[in-house]
Amino acid sequence: MSVEGDADRWWREPLAAVVAGRKVILAGGVAAGWTALVPVVRRLGATDVLVVPTEGTGAGPQPEDATVMVCEPPPEVVGMMPRLRASLALLGDLPTDVVTAIESFDPDRAAAVFAVFLSEAAVIAGRPAIAYRRPEWVALEDKTVVDALLDRAGVARAPSAVVTVGDAFTAHRRLDQGAGTVWAADARDGYHGGATATRWVVDDATAAAATAELALLGDRVRVMPFLEGIATSVHGIVLPEGVAVLRPVELVTLRRGHELVYAGCATYWDPPNAVREEMRAAARHVGEQLRHDVDFRGAFTLDGVATTEGFRPTEVNPRFGAGLNVVARTLADVPLLLVLDVVVAGGKLGITAADLEAWLVAEADTTRAGGTWRIGVPVTAPIDSRSAVYDNGSWHWAADGEVPDATVVARDKFARAAFEPVRTPAGPSVGPRAAAFWNWYESAEDHSGAPLTAALDVTAP
Repeated sequence: MSVEGDADRWWREPLAAVVAGRKVILAGGVAAGWTALVPVVRRLGATDVLVVPTEGTGAGPQPEDATVMVCEPPPEVVGMMPRLRASLALLGDLPTDVVTAIESFDPDRAAAVFAVFLSEAAVIAGRPAIAYRRPEWVALEDKTVVDALLDRAGVARAPSAVVTVGDAFTAHRRLDQGAGTVWAADARDGYHGGATATRWVVDDATAAAATAELALLGDRVRVMPFLEGIATSVHGIVLPEGVAVLRPVELVTLRRGHELVYAGCATYWDPPNAVREEMRAAARHVGEQLRHDVDFRGAFTLDGVATTEGFRPTEVNPRFGAGLNVVARTLADVPLLLVLDVVVAGGKLGITAADLEAWLVAEADTTRAGGTWRIGVPVTAPIDSRSAVYDNGSWHWAADGEVPDATVVARDKFARAAFEPVRTPAGPSVGPRAAAFWNWYESAEDHSGAPLTAALDVTAP
């Protein structure tokens, strides 16, 4: 079935088969993350919708025409990964008042339950989830096992060593190619992301700090040379008969001295065609390996760095990632997260992997999107939506009549600047404008600290 010939039947029919005539529960994450999906499932025939966020309301528009029961980790749980783990744990152990509300909403226990993409809960409030992350899939997010997976898939990578935290500095001295090394902790206490358990080591002082910090987070670390270049990701989608591979996404990874700061993602950056195709070929190999090794289905990400020697992968995340969420926002009413949940659950789409790939790549290349966001930033006063202008390398709030370059929202220690597609050039990295945004934002919030800088695009002509 082609996309052009049958419009959107390829996803509507399989998803409608799950939700039509049923109540739907959308669980986990922030309430704002479900806002766009509520009207979609209603149009597909859902009789009623209950949103159960486990990370609070979030920034941005809230779900309309749906019941919302908000819960979130207690305020004493701080830090991105601790709060994320706590919010995911809530899916398996919801507060009594929330469970009571769910029972009132769905007394027959017949609702279709969709969870946030990171959920590992097979059952939520006594109801089976449509899809969840299998333990053998989650295990592959451990940064100390990825190299073995890449080797099995035949994907080129940088040299590395997996050692105890205490032996990491010895490995650093052996692997340092002049710019230091990057240490990534294992998943002893659960997987991690957003550079929360990753350290850039360049000398004795940074090595001592990394050893002390990572010893609290894991037993072993992967040590590899620091790779100069744009951090980037490519998604693949494993379907029953093949792997659909998308275009590269820039992972906006900024630097404060030698601290790595994850700050969102976007699709404006274009690597050279050779690097792009190297990334896509690598993702195809990884997707097939995931199918072979753990019977994987659905979306995954292959992350790495676009270096002078080509793409060098650094991690595999067997799940729907933030970059795919950026792409999904450009697809009009296609609820890609829910559609891929149907795939994970064993359902089939009315489209081949090759046709899905061709459509997604064309859409993502034509319509660029994304921006910069961070968790744990100061928010003196909430911002529901405010326009900002990027002019000659610096930002300011838009005055009356000025054309905005970004729309800013901020709430609960989270802030985001969504770049305006018509004002953001396709081709160059968005890193410089992201760094400039945060330096301006932090200055306005009276945040003291070294300025953030962007990675160098070593592939640019």
